Amino acid sequence: MTEQNLILNILKFDHPVETAEFSFSAEKAVGLFSIHKTEWPVNIEDLFPKLSATEQYLYVNFEPSPDEKKLTVNLHKSPRFAKYYYQWLISRYFNKVASVSKPNFIKDNEFWFWDKEASTGHFFIFKRFVIKVQINRITDFPELVISYEGNSKVFKEGLNKINAPTEAIHKVIYNRQLIPYNKLTDEAKLDLSKVRPVLSNSLRSAMDFKWEPNLIPNKLKFFYNEITWFVKTHIDTPQFKEIIPVKSTNFIQVPKARIFNTTKDSNLLIFGNKKTDLNPFMGLIKNGPFTPTPLNKIEFILLYHENDRSTADKLLNWFDGKVKPNVKSIKDFLKMNYFVDINKSIVFRNKTNPVPEIQQQIENWPRISGTRYLAIYITPHPKENTDKAIHSLYYKIKYELLKYGMTSQVIETETINASDFNYSMPNIAIAILAKLEGVPWRLERTIYNELIVGVGAFKSRNMASRYIGSAFCFSNDGHFQSFNCYSAHSTAMLAGSIRDAVENFVEKNNSVERLVIHFYKRMSRKDLKPIIEVLHSLNLDIPVIVITVNKTESRDLVIFDQNCPFGNMIPNSGTFVNIGRNQFLLCNNTRYGDAMPGSRDGYPFPVKLNIQSTDEKLLENKKLINDLIDQVYQFSRMYWTSVTQQNLPVTVKYPEMVAEKYPHFESNNIPDFGKENLWFL
Repeated sequence: MTEQNLILNILKFDHPVETAEFSFSAEKAVGLFSIHKTEWPVNIEDLFPKLSATEQYLYVNFEPSPDEKKLTVNLHKSPRFAKYYYQWLISRYFNKVASVSKPNFIKDNEFWFWDKEASTGHFFIFKRFVIKVQINRITDFPELVISYEGNSKVFKEGLNKINAPTEAIHKVIYNRQLIPYNKLTDEAKLDLSKVRPVLSNSLRSAMDFKWEPNLIPNKLKFFYNEITWFVKTHIDTPQFKEIIPVKSTNFIQVPKARIFNTTKDSNLLIFGNKKTDLNPFMGLIKNGPFTPTPLNKIEFILLYHENDRSTADKLLNWFDGKVKPNVKSIKDFLKMNYFVDINKSIVFRNKTNPVPEIQQQIENWPRISGTRYLAIYITPHPKENTDKAIHSLYYKIKYELLKYGMTSQVIETETINASDFNYSMPNIAIAILAKLEGVPWRLERTIYNELIVGVGAFKSRNMASRYIGSAFCFSNDGHFQSFNCYSAHSTAMLAGSIRDAVENFVEKNNSVERLVIHFYKRMSRKDLKPIIEVLHSLNLDIPVIVITVNKTESRDLVIFDQNCPFGNMIPNSGTFVNIGRNQFLLCNNTRYGDAMPGSRDGYPFPVKLNIQSTDEKLLENKKLINDLIDQVYQFSRMYWTSVTQQNLPVTVKYPEMVAEKYPHFESNNIPDFGKENLWFL
């Protein structure tokens, strides 16, 4: 196996000077930048000897005039202040070089460059890059983190010639600056021909622009090539090096002391007859599911438009294994018996609003006691449909079925009629099995009394609210238990949901040794407080460990393997790198040694993990840290909507999937039947 040569998207540089002079003010003023007290120079009291303990911000002028009272700052001794000074230097330089820049350098040093070759008749295309300064995080030097943010489309014509709903316009370009539309200056309003809107998803939908997916087989390599181009073109120049003395334009190697690996066989899954395999599809084909459905009376109900009878017939032929040789039937693949009668299907006439017809037929459906029904909804509408009313049908129909105790599987007509539908069949099959209480596969993991709670979030493009899928509970072997869903602002309800989960877990397992929470963002003390209070109310003195799980596709650190075969740049699956105090990058993919990911696996970016604990001594236990990272790695293999490997654990992925659907449900309510099964897959 080829030895890895891991690098990070970081460039080292020297401090440009040891000391520099700046002026500070306690009052806001034009041209001054606010600096929080945690970033003040260490000798700030030389200028402000009577600073109040309640003072939070001072305001700095990085280019003081000769008559201003100045403070000499040692940049080596005040690294947090130095970070902002260097970001200001970079911002000032690129404001003259970049095609477009953002005005707020402290929060976001983002620069856009016109891609002339990619630009189209109606749009300018811009490549977007972010430069982030950090001091001595990985090396003993100041560091530049270079990241590629993707491309943006900007209308070539100004607002004076574009007829677009104003509520759909979020960002505009004016005078080479990226500006929120609702903060347009009078100067810009008087010059609308030069105010060009950025094409956002909401504007695309409002103006009915066709979605054009940018299919990149290896996004990781593409990202690397783009940042390499940026460094060569804009960093490796005498002009830039004059203000930021970059030591080398080669990205830094990861120190070996920071490189670790998940435990051997941590990617193994258990299937039928306790047989193991790395590959979900092969494991199922050879051994069957870990646990077949416990249900013996199962009936499928087809829902389809009156013009799609032939598609429904074709789907049943696929399910019966009659379309292509060597494609197993659903019954053989899942080891599951069921009944379906196409003549008892729910057929609707109104394609744009079938809900009333479906609702009436479900209500009058002749149920047989003890039978579990699963509806197969054959939708005539593709996912790419931008019509909000059409898009909402998916959620409304799922909700109606849940009200009557039915899970559902949605399949598009064009998917069924595609020649390669056999590739979709395994994904549909495992989702159906999981919805019917079967277990496609389980983690190869020692079972002990530990409760894992996953919390994810989804921000709708069309809705103002953010929702969280809270208390999504698993035992440590990956068995799903239950979930509920609340508003993102309701931390008290989140705590209450966790209390219910802990109580149920203790009732079934006698005790719980620790609570592990996989959270979609950094959990604050305010977030944690009601959860700790809930545990105390249950007389449980157990540690709470919180693992923040974030994707790192932008504005952060990314690992590459320069020795990866075929120049694919992707590190070995299970490699993880320490990037700071209890912070790690986890490579979660399907590269095993020199065997590259399959065509459908993709080349995912690493996952960023941050680990907190109510008992900080636990974080000094290296074995525990490794076990927790192993757990995140393994839970990504419990994704039951696809036999393709995912890089996010289901502990945050499943709650996100629920949170996407929840706002569309009537009265923001999930029927009780839907709280203990995986209907959302």
